[in-house]
Amino acid sequence: MAGELVEFEEGTIGIALNLESNNVGVVLMGDDLMIQEGSSVKVTGRIAKIPVSEAYLGRVINALAKPIDGRVVGLATKPLSLVKVSCVFGAWSISIVIQTWTELLRAAIHLHIIIFWKLAIWTIFIFTLPMRAITALQRERQLELQLHGVRTELESVLWDRKELEEQLHMAIRKHKMMQMMLEELEGEHDEAIVRIQLLEGEVQDLKDENQRLKEVRGKTLWSCRDKCDTGSSHDTKDTNKLGMSGYNRNIDRVMVHEDIWEETRDIVKEGLKSYGPHIIAQDLNSSNILARRRELALSRSLFSAILSLVVGMIVWEAEDPCVPLVIALFTVVTMSLMSVIQFFATINNKPASDAVALLSFNWFILGTLAYPSLPRAARVLAPLASSVVERTLVWLSLL
Repeated sequence: MAGELVEFEEGTIGIALNLESNNVGVVLMGDDLMIQEGSSVKVTGRIAKIPVSEAYLGRVINALAKPIDGRVVGLATKPLSLVKVSCVFGAWSISIVIQTWTELLRAAIHLHIIIFWKLAIWTIFIFTLPMRAITALQRERQLELQLHGVRTELESVLWDRKELEEQLHMAIRKHKMMQMMLEELEGEHDEAIVRIQLLEGEVQDLKDENQRLKEVRGKTLWSCRDKCDTGSSHDTKDTNKLGMSGYNRNIDRVMVHEDIWEETRDIVKEGLKSYGPHIIAQDLNSSNILARRRELALSRSLFSAILSLVVGMIVWEAEDPCVPLVIALFTVVTMSLMSVIQFFATINNKPASDAVALLSFNWFILGTLAYPSLPRAARVLAPLASSVVERTLVWLSLL
């Protein structure tokens, strides 16, 4: 039916111009973005109604409520419409004027508030600027002090670390020396045990000899008594003299052996109490000690020679004195020198020609390497040497 309201699937309402099965003409009364050609519609059963004033009653109008019959509205309704229009225009003008003045007043107040707020902020900023600058400087100084303290603590920690490393190296060296001394003491202890066993064997032999002499003395006493009882009277004196002389000789032998055994036992006890494992004779342990000292001197000398060559190559390739390496080399060569001195102190005939040759070669290489660093050492040691010489001369002049 023409003029009936129809509804699309999207919810848009339209007025039907014609309703056919395959062709529907619709005047849309809403959004047409989602409507395309061929969209389906449904009939609502309502007729489109357009409200109009009494002046349009009985007239033909279109969908936009405009008359299309050609007739003009009556003159009776025109004054009322003019009054209505003038009232509406006056109210609209008054509302515009009121709204304009309200906006102007609001803008003026808002502008003054903004200006006052900006002035207050800038005033506070200007007055607080020196205080903030002083506070910033104080904070910067505090940060610098804290940074300096942290650097000092870091340096102290590094120094403590170096000291701990040096102590660790010293402890390792002492541990190695204690191990060597312990090995020497173990060797001496083993030799002492062997010597004690030998002395115990000798003591046991002396005990057996003493027991045998006691048996001989007993047999001699019994034989003398038998001879005294069975002998004649005229041979009594001679027999007694012979028996007493033989008895005295046997007694002397027994007493001599007893004295020897007692002295040996006392010597063994005193040696064990006073000296412990050092009761070993020098001829038993001197060879072992000499061999150990000789091996130690040779090993250290060879090590220092190899280290000297390596350090020399590094120094000449780097074209720099390399003071830490030279100091380390001095230390190693000094250790080898101490080992050779201990070796010389141990032996008597001093057949250590190989160790002496290696040591001389080490000192030659060391002097060659230390030549670039000698001027620096001279600059450091010259004031000290001059002060010592001056003090010595003053002391001699006072004497």
